[in-house]
Amino acid sequence: MAHSETTTEQIGRIEPLFNVIEAEPGVIESDVLDTLTSEREDLIADVQDPALGDLVEAELGRTIERLESTKLETLLALADRMDLPDEIVEPLEETKTEATKGLERAKELTEI
Repeated sequence: MAHSETTTEQIGRIEPLFNVIEAEPGVIESDVLDTLTSEREDLIADVQDPALGDLVEAELGRTIERLESTKLETLLALADRMDLPDEIVEPLEETKTEATKGLERAKELTEI
């Protein structure tokens, strides 16, 4: 639930950037996320032990946070090369920091 709230905040922070670059936000299809979700559903369906189910969920969270971090690194590199203003770079950097912290939290959950 906390992750969902953070994601909503991140979307709210990033959506205004589209106005600055004069682009329309939209839904981006992701085969990677679709595959991860499908794999998760298959694994959860087979797991009888709730602790193992939690481990599967935590591992999915780690994978998604890694993916987010990689995408944000790419966006930040593009912003740098395009010499975009701080009003674009700062929200991306803040979101990247949150993704990194999310990855660290997910790692901690799988180490317990």
